[in-house]
Amino acid sequence: MASEIKMVIVLKDGRGTVGIQSPECDPVFSTVEGDLVTIAAELPALVQLAEVKWSTAPKNPKATIVEPPSPPPAPAGSVTGGKPKTKEETPGKSQPRWFD
Repeated sequence: MASEIKMVIVLKDGRGTVGIQSPECDPVFSTVEGDLVTIAAELPALVQLAEVKWSTAPKNPKATIVEPPSPPPAPAGSVTGGKPKTKEETPGKSQPRWFD
């Protein structure tokens, strides 16, 4: 059994969402139909399910994010950049001047 367990119960419309967490473990969430007395009766079983999960995989694996490919180099002789747009060339409303 884990040395420290935290539980959060959210009751709404005859249903309880139960979150169970232990240090160094990801939380486990469950939904139980009923009032607080019904949910309290289910807590030992929910804690046992959480401990079984934590014994095999206390944390979810970290996501592996693939770096996007770099853009291809510009063809030789192409012009990059350019002059910045002036206020008249910028579409949309202009910003109000707050500090004149």
